[in-house]
Amino acid sequence: MFLDIDGNKIFSLSFGRSERTILAHSGWVGSFEDWIAALAPLSETWRTVVYDHRGTGETVVPADRITAEVLIDDVFRVMDALSIERCVLAGFSRGTVTALRAVLRNPGRFDGLVLMNGSSGVSRPDTPLASRVPLSRWPGDTHLDHLKWFIERCTPESDSDHIRRWGINILSRATPEAAERLMMVEPETPLDWAAELPRLRLPTLLLHGALDPFCSVDSMRYIESLIPGSKLVVFEGCGHLPAMVRPLEVAAEINRYFASAG
Repeated sequence: MFLDIDGNKIFSLSFGRSERTILAHSGWVGSFEDWIAALAPLSETWRTVVYDHRGTGETVVPADRITAEVLIDDVFRVMDALSIERCVLAGFSRGTVTALRAVLRNPGRFDGLVLMNGSSGVSRPDTPLASRVPLSRWPGDTHLDHLKWFIERCTPESDSDHIRRWGINILSRATPEAAERLMMVEPETPLDWAAELPRLRLPTLLLHGALDPFCSVDSMRYIESLIPGSKLVVFEGCGHLPAMVRPLEVAAEINRYFASAG
């Protein structure tokens, strides 16, 4: 269904009738399909909600309407539009920064946090963050070439041609302008993560593919060390897309963790 939010049509899906809800935010220009294979089994025991954030999937907006701050605002707007008072918030890849900042803004709206294959710009003090590279400088001559290069790096697993095809189909639905904007946009106000994250008192599950070329296991371990009671699960032999490549394992880890945390 489409939600009327801030003058935009935000595409969303909701499955299941449980009293507990998990709301998933996708990465970069991924759509709801980033999560849907893992949310399907979760919907047996959760209300599972996902939406295409601005500039992705079926949520078409001009690139100049995309800012880091408005992406955070939209988390709460979607929750309100769907009558979600509280939920577990899940973020993937670039979406982890939106998820973390939303939780820090209003922790009372959330029962837990899941961060998958994204460190939200959090790094150890002695490890400087790599600067972001515009899509125009990625390998290849065309926008499609850039997407293919990205997806190939995301999927180091053998026998993953079907996942790569799926990934290209997902990413191609965003315009080149929206893709550039979403890759380069950063929050206006920097955070002192080492000071902010230890204040979180939410059950937090970190999921990570060990072969991810964009986010290191070490970065995820650092986040685990900062958030009290958090747990890191590493999928060996997995790349950047665990919810697409190993959806049943992702769902099982979420169920297992929040069963014990609750």
